[in-house]
Amino acid sequence: MKKTLILAAVLFTIGLKSSFAQTVTNPDVETSDSPTSTITKIETDQQYTVVSFRHYAGSDNAWAVLNREIYIQTDVDNKHYGYVKSEGIAVVPETRNTLKKTNDKLEFKVYFKKIPANTKSIDIIERAGKRNDGITYFNFYNVDLIHSSPGDKGVKITNVELLPPPPVNGTGQPLDGANMLVNAMGGMGPMYTSMVKSLLDAQFTYYQQPGKIAEIAKLNKEYFDALTKEGFTNDQALKIITSNSIIPKSASINGQ
Repeated sequence: MKKTLILAAVLFTIGLKSSFAQTVTNPDVETSDSPTSTITKIETDQQYTVVSFRHYAGSDNAWAVLNREIYIQTDVDNKHYGYVKSEGIAVVPETRNTLKKTNDKLEFKVYFKKIPANTKSIDIIERAGKRNDGITYFNFYNVDLIHSSPGDKGVKITNVELLPPPPVNGTGQPLDGANMLVNAMGGMGPMYTSMVKSLLDAQFTYYQQPGKIAEIAKLNKEYFDALTKEGFTNDQALKIITSNSIIPKSASINGQ
């Protein structure tokens, strides 16, 4: 009888511990202020809620640092579940983690005060509010705690080229606006190329739909006939169609 009671107590304790555990991997993120970062796991145990992050360098010699003011807000209440400790990332005012090459990876964990067991979604806020100085923070909104995924979720960073953080002087202060503008313009080329490539891929997919090319050809023929009917010669109508097509032209890449 005594052994039975002991076994029941052990099983109850194990079950109680399990009831406090909640884990979701690669959760959906509705929006994020850090496009080069993803959340890989969120774990809630009896003591903490632990968020694992994966951060990629958006440029050479990029840096990453965490503010202790970061907190979690849940869909259950308006409380702030604050920072406790972190692993794998520098914390202000510590030295920054420098990522030498674009797409270099930094993985780190942040421990927060434990959130309620019935939480279904959270916001993770390092510093709220929009900024115009090019600095981004680890802000993630409406993070799903119900569904896990086998792959990275949230804001995708594949083929995204971001501007490096604003340059600083010897005292760590941002340079003046003129120098910041030059720095920003230097990073626009790769980002624009990536955007155009994405647009071209979307257009190719659209034109490959069954019957789509024939539909466009018919539309151009009707355009040509309408121009000649209005008195334009065949050569004039052809030049108008080729220079001012009613089908938008794809932007060129690198002048091609």
